[in-house]
Amino acid sequence: MFAIAFATFLLALSGLVAGEGHNSILNFPSASTANYISFDPVLPSLDGLTVCGWQKKAYSDTKRYWFSYAVSGTDNEIILGEREAGVYVLYLGGSNYGVTVGAPENQWVHVCATWDSASGVSTISVNGEIKKTQENFKKGFSIRRDGNLAIGQEQDSVGGRFDANQAFVGRLSSINVWDYALNSSDIAFMYDAGYCGYSTAAVDPIISYDDILSQDLHGDATIVEDRSCMDLEDPSDGQVLRFPPQSEASTANFLQFTPDFGTDEFLEFSICTWFFKTYGDEGRYFLSYAQSGLDNSIILGEQATLGIWVSGSKMLTDIYLDQQTWYHLCFTWASDSTSAIYVNGEKVKEGDLARGKTKTSGGVLNIGQEQDSVGGRYDANQAFAGSLYNLNMFNIKLTDEQVSKVYANGTFCKKVPDELWEAGNVMIAYNDLYSLIPDGDVSFDNGEEAWRHGAMHCDSMDLDEDAHKPDCWVMEEKTEYKNKKNGNLGYVVGTVDEAKAACYATGACKTLTCYQKGGENRCDMKSSFEKSNGDKKKTSYTYRC
Repeated sequence: MFAIAFATFLLALSGLVAGEGHNSILNFPSASTANYISFDPVLPSLDGLTVCGWQKKAYSDTKRYWFSYAVSGTDNEIILGEREAGVYVLYLGGSNYGVTVGAPENQWVHVCATWDSASGVSTISVNGEIKKTQENFKKGFSIRRDGNLAIGQEQDSVGGRFDANQAFVGRLSSINVWDYALNSSDIAFMYDAGYCGYSTAAVDPIISYDDILSQDLHGDATIVEDRSCMDLEDPSDGQVLRFPPQSEASTANFLQFTPDFGTDEFLEFSICTWFFKTYGDEGRYFLSYAQSGLDNSIILGEQATLGIWVSGSKMLTDIYLDQQTWYHLCFTWASDSTSAIYVNGEKVKEGDLARGKTKTSGGVLNIGQEQDSVGGRYDANQAFAGSLYNLNMFNIKLTDEQVSKVYANGTFCKKVPDELWEAGNVMIAYNDLYSLIPDGDVSFDNGEEAWRHGAMHCDSMDLDEDAHKPDCWVMEEKTEYKNKKNGNLGYVVGTVDEAKAACYATGACKTLTCYQKGGENRCDMKSSFEKSNGDKKKTSYTYRC
């Protein structure tokens, strides 16, 4: 967000308004004709146009469009999207032009298209800069009224005939339409405000983002609340990155992007993360960085035992990590010195690895799969199964002392020490991963869901010491508490103490009813202790403070 004085200065210059932020994001999860928004925007005839929006695409193929306005006899009255990979295109009254700018996956990109009938001047701007100016484009033309607007699809007839190969996949935000051509300063201001800024022009749009959000959603299209747009110090706090267990391991499950390391090449790095595995076989990997001609540039994972691969060379420990147990792992490497692997703050392996080699930018980083070619050729038998938390990559080889500080004596919720941030040593932060759109069945879980899969609850305070009071629990043997309407809050598999802490962490749970099921201790969480009945096989606990 802008400082008040700076925002006021911009307002004086350009007459624009920046709102408090918009954290409602349109999500189109798959290439399906079922996912869309479609409505009649009740437009008049238009002699000018601007369409702006933020897009975060989750596809690498071509010909996908996110804005389509069709009228009787002309289904391509207005279309905005990609005609080829990285080629943004504007269709107007059946005519079109485009510009090649590149369109990275999993990154927010601001796109604006403008057109003025009187002058025939049209522009396509990307991230606040005009990338293409088209002269004599549909000069004297008028966009026809009484059409249909589709978001997420390209219409081949009014309101229909969608093509799954052209359906948008990814996220959209802050889509607005004006009936005149905004100038370059207006567009630059909207980009500078960021996709959380919800900026708009002094003249209200004829179709606002709120208008679009108020429409019916079809298929799997959803509105998601983007926590990174909220007023939080770090929206990734407590968000555990969870992959399906071994029985559901798949090449479809991953996070993948081209990282910005902040440099063209580097001679040292460190990667630290909390690690929890749900597989019992060998040869699964949780991180890979692949470059052209070198798919094993960096790999972290297990080949029977824990190890690191750099430039095709490997260093293995004799450590076999147990399932269903959280470990803190750190891997350090330097071209001119030894490399090391740490488990729970202790160095377990040190030795020479890829001496004299250099790491370069421009490759693909994948969390959850091992790449046998850049960005692909995964093997389901090597796909990661489990959970990761607070994974960060540093641009230095961490010392033993620094690793110890990152581990923080096993404090799961502790983030990166301030000194590493202040020194500019964080290359890839966990918050960068949290901002990505996961593929497949990968998800970020917090609160109850994170607890149920063995993680801690990091949303606010130290629940066990500062807030949660174990003495407040009252045990009632041979008792089961009944559900009130909407009173069932799920269950926890684990010890009674773990269930008590998880119950408290939800903020709504007041009662636990625990029993054996499938050889495990299971505790149902309830929001009330008003109704109960006897059950010889169950024990309940109520929080009475």
